[in-house]
Amino acid sequence: MNKKVTYYERILKKRVEMRTGTDFEEWLEPQLHAAALCWQMLEKVHEELMNGKLVDLVQGSKDQWKNEVNPLMPTYKELQRTMIQHYEALGLNYRATPSKIKEDTKKGVDETDPMAEYYKGKTQ
Repeated sequence: MNKKVTYYERILKKRVEMRTGTDFEEWLEPQLHAAALCWQMLEKVHEELMNGKLVDLVQGSKDQWKNEVNPLMPTYKELQRTMIQHYEALGLNYRATPSKIKEDTKKGVDETDPMAEYYKGKTQ
């Protein structure tokens, strides 16, 4: 399961386009790449966890036996949390505000704003 980063980027890009209903915007490329790298690592850690033991019986410093959780578990949890943040930043989960996803930040001013109309009339 050694997928390249471009595989994850392609999937994420399709999902963003489906969500927004428009072509993928180039300014999101760094966010997309970071999300793809995180997703790739998340799958690698997941595979390691699934191929190994989740809990091991180990001998402690005072010769006692104790159960120890696989040390990759905190890393897996952190990657999961980070991936959720990437999804939100790309607009791919319910925490992402639909207005932020659809908002045209290039205009800078809401065209339906009455004050914008007023000032537009003053400058002409």
